[in-house]
Amino acid sequence: MFRRWTIAGMILAIVITAKAGIDLTPSMSEFVSEGINYQKLTFRDDKQPLEYYPPPGWSFSGGARRVQLTPPKKNFAEGVIEAVALDKPQALDQKMIKPIEQKLIADLPPNSQFAKVEQEIENSVPVNGGPSFEIVISYQTMGEKFSRSAVFANVRNTQLVFRLTARKEDFEALHQAFKASIFSLHWVESDERRSEVAKEAEQPATQ
Repeated sequence: MFRRWTIAGMILAIVITAKAGIDLTPSMSEFVSEGINYQKLTFRDDKQPLEYYPPPGWSFSGGARRVQLTPPKKNFAEGVIEAVALDKPQALDQKMIKPIEQKLIADLPPNSQFAKVEQEIENSVPVNGGPSFEIVISYQTMGEKFSRSAVFANVRNTQLVFRLTARKEDFEALHQAFKASIFSLHWVESDERRSEVAKEAEQPATQ
């Protein structure tokens, strides 16, 4: 019985791994450009690395499915990048927008009031050169007004969500910085893939 369960567990692990999609566990390096200190976070998409540059000065923490980014000296503000595995590649079409919008509102902090969709923007920022959809909502909680934006992009077998929450008076500047950072996300061809391409190029053409 133990052996059967072990084999079953191994099969399940293989299936989960196959559907794992993008792993956001961050590996960080730093560099200085024009007197500004930058951080580079490297994620993984199977064997292929992804590079992302957070806004300068923002701190980060995270794991495989979620990275949290915190701007300095701004209370109640945070950026979040989430990776949601999809069963198969899916187009980000109008059929998906309403459920996404409803979930975004449902995920607001408890006791939030006056939630309102302020903007719906197609392709506000490209993600890996592909389409995206952004939703901006306003709401009130703890006696203060907040704004939250979320950029959704389906990349291969993963839905990436870039979400920013901040008090209304802080939102615009943080929103610009966060969206600018999304532009920096790009897939890097790994050394292993370069080697495979080189080997393929060396092979004689099939007659």
